[in-house]
Amino acid sequence: MGITSRAISIGAESYSYSFGEDCLADIAEGIAGLQADTLVFVTDDTVLGLYRPIIERLSGSTPAIVLSHRAGESMKTLACLTDHLERALRAGATRRSVVVAFGGGVPGNLAGLMANLLFRGVRLVHVPTTTIAAMDSVLSLKQAINSPVGKNHLGTYYAPTAVYAEVGLFATLPLDELRSGYCEMAKNCLAIRPAALDRLRAIIAADELAAPAALTWLLDASIEAKSAVTRNDTHERHSGLVLEYGHTVGHAIEICDHRVRGSAGIAHGTAIAVGMLVAAHISHARGWLGDDEVSAHYEIITGLGVEPCLPRTVSVADVLAVAQDDNKKGYLEARPESLPFVLLRGLGRPAMTGDLPLVHVSIQEIREALEVIVQPSPAASMARRRLTAAAIPAAHGSARRTRHQGV
Repeated sequence: MGITSRAISIGAESYSYSFGEDCLADIAEGIAGLQADTLVFVTDDTVLGLYRPIIERLSGSTPAIVLSHRAGESMKTLACLTDHLERALRAGATRRSVVVAFGGGVPGNLAGLMANLLFRGVRLVHVPTTTIAAMDSVLSLKQAINSPVGKNHLGTYYAPTAVYAEVGLFATLPLDELRSGYCEMAKNCLAIRPAALDRLRAIIAADELAAPAALTWLLDASIEAKSAVTRNDTHERHSGLVLEYGHTVGHAIEICDHRVRGSAGIAHGTAIAVGMLVAAHISHARGWLGDDEVSAHYEIITGLGVEPCLPRTVSVADVLAVAQDDNKKGYLEARPESLPFVLLRGLGRPAMTGDLPLVHVSIQEIREALEVIVQPSPAASMARRRLTAAAIPAAHGSARRTRHQGV
């Protein structure tokens, strides 16, 4: 298949994104061309256990420092950031070093923040090993870790020098992780580019989530969708905020579940998918989305094998408590008992307040939509029964694929 390169422009920043199948030699050549004195690989223990030979291949003859940590959100902490920075400096990192994020979105965020902080900024390269990282987090300048209060509260904006993706690595992902990336693509389709829904439906129907051609389309379509809303929005504080569709409740679900189950908790994309259902029900209650548009949410999300309900470990009260510390607070003027929220007035048509794709949503509206997810309404149950019968078995069939846990 070879390697394909795309120019990514986010506001004033630009970088290259190269991807393909069987292209590890091309990636190694690209990294070598940076002429770093040291490569600082940031990964997690699971990825390192699976792909240490690939890291060695990518480093080539350049000295390498490999920093790893137990997989999961525990990486995105000040303690881990401080430890990694100190280890990199003690091992000889300099201003000519390159930080290489190798893994999923969590190592990628940590590596991005490290690169920005080391000597006030060293070069950063992303080599994502998960779909969620390859088609979401690396297509953003946002680099962040979690605070004790909530998700992604501490961070900055920093552009990579380059992104490289070998789609063959994604085919080894477990179903949950593969599904997670496609859920983010579902967000792009529903909130930004509904014209791409037919191709996503076809991939789901054919059970081709792990097919190289489908994965290559996933990257191309994600680049197109995200570029459409971030090209003139470097910090994703204006049009780019539509990328937060499903995230206010989705992040809260993810945090609540991970507090109970740790790294075995719900995958990021899956949590966002459930969050999109909550947003769709709020829009439906306001008369902004019709039955068919809500059904389209259920069709795609259940077709990807996502259970359209809260995890058993998570309560409505828990979600509401965490959601009130969402990182979009402050974009709109504060109102008691309400949160800034991305809602749709139609597929691909975000509701606006001024030039921001955000509106105030009351805690009561969120609670009522969550109750529908916990105990689906007759209409939602009917849609789920009708659509799941055909979609879920195909998605479950993918579970036979090789496992690549926790990245």
